[in-house]
Amino acid sequence: MKATTIGSLISSTLGGFLLSLSPASAVTLVEPIVTTPITNFPDGIKVTDALKPSELRFWNAPDTTGEQNFVNDTGFTINQFSFLVFPDFDTLADDVIWGDVDGDGKVGFSNIFSNITISPDFLVENFRAPRLNMTGGSIFNGNSFAVQFITKPDLRPAQPGDNGPLVIGGAYDIAKQVPEPSTILSTALVFGLGSCLRKYKSAR
Repeated sequence: MKATTIGSLISSTLGGFLLSLSPASAVTLVEPIVTTPITNFPDGIKVTDALKPSELRFWNAPDTTGEQNFVNDTGFTINQFSFLVFPDFDTLADDVIWGDVDGDGKVGFSNIFSNITISPDFLVENFRAPRLNMTGGSIFNGNSFAVQFITKPDLRPAQPGDNGPLVIGGAYDIAKQVPEPSTILSTALVFGLGSCLRKYKSAR
């Protein structure tokens, strides 16, 4: 499937769903947390070399089943994470932005990466995708780490295992420069969002 068909793909998949949403009356804040392993989280989820540097993947957040430690098994030293939120594809009527959820005066927290920057007007294939980058740190191959997303209001599913309402994209990199959208990213967007949207359709 060609990446250039993404507009028609998303339009046909969503149907009247987006049109049924009422105009945003409030804002939902999302904050990523990337840390060294958390002791009460289960271990063993490996990020392998099947996921290439700068290759974007998608998941739903917040997700109680996602509270786990990950192992860098890519063969690389990870020195950057890029996260994107897709407010046009979630199940909320409110707008969604990166924000300070824990009240520490900062957006995003990490005891691994020292620099956090936000690009609120970032676009992917002309769709809004506010981006948050974490740099200035390293996760060596074989080391463990934890990734969480907290929200205000708290959107954690009541039932463990249920999908959260947000669509989050993420990629790691081993270079200092942030990759801009590419053929790889666009292709991942087609298949990744398709998977997320199928979850929503099956749940409705």
